[in-house]
Amino acid sequence: MFSRSCVNVLHLAATAYLLLNAPIAVAQQSAQPSIGSQPQVQVDLFRGLADIFSRGMDTLTVTLNRQGYNARVYSTGGWQLVARRIASDSARGQKDIVVLIGHSLGANATFDIASELNKQNIPVELIVTFDATSPQPVPKNVQHLVNFYQENGFGKRVLPGQGFQGELTNYDLTAETGLSHTTIEKSPRLHAVVMQKIANIVKKDLAERLRLSKPKKKKQKTSAQ
Repeated sequence: MFSRSCVNVLHLAATAYLLLNAPIAVAQQSAQPSIGSQPQVQVDLFRGLADIFSRGMDTLTVTLNRQGYNARVYSTGGWQLVARRIASDSARGQKDIVVLIGHSLGANATFDIASELNKQNIPVELIVTFDATSPQPVPKNVQHLVNFYQENGFGKRVLPGQGFQGELTNYDLTAETGLSHTTIEKSPRLHAVVMQKIANIVKKDLAERLRLSKPKKKKQKTSAQ
């Protein structure tokens, strides 16, 4: 049997544990997508070389999840896994809004995914690249692409590919000396631009999906007089 003093110590320890862990539980709960958020939006983010210099992708992933999106971050080599998952989901009829974001080599990986999905006629709603070092021409299945780059020996301007009819925006940030190849993806200002772009596109896309899902009204035939 435990003595009364021992029981009191255990009680205090348990109470302290609950108090210390309560904020963590609340934070985890608040990070989950809320009711009425965008469950059809899947955002996949990719870090650059060795995951060392691309931690802005992690920060952006946390921000996206807090806003109710379903966001996951990967190493560059994870792009094939993501491409297969998106293709598998599409084959099962799960038509998510696909958003791809990457930095440096991770930005290059977003083009690899888009090219693979293009072979299967799977649309990519938005790609955002930070200083892609070897970007491919944008395939025709991409609806929107935003490229933040600096002509610093790493970043490149992105060009449209054959059949591309979407929106392509290149932001040349070479003159911004406060940014570099290893910091461009960490910029809070650029993160805010990305968040707003996603919100605008998702709002438009979901509205269009809703419009197309509504049954068309049949025209009533008028009887001849």
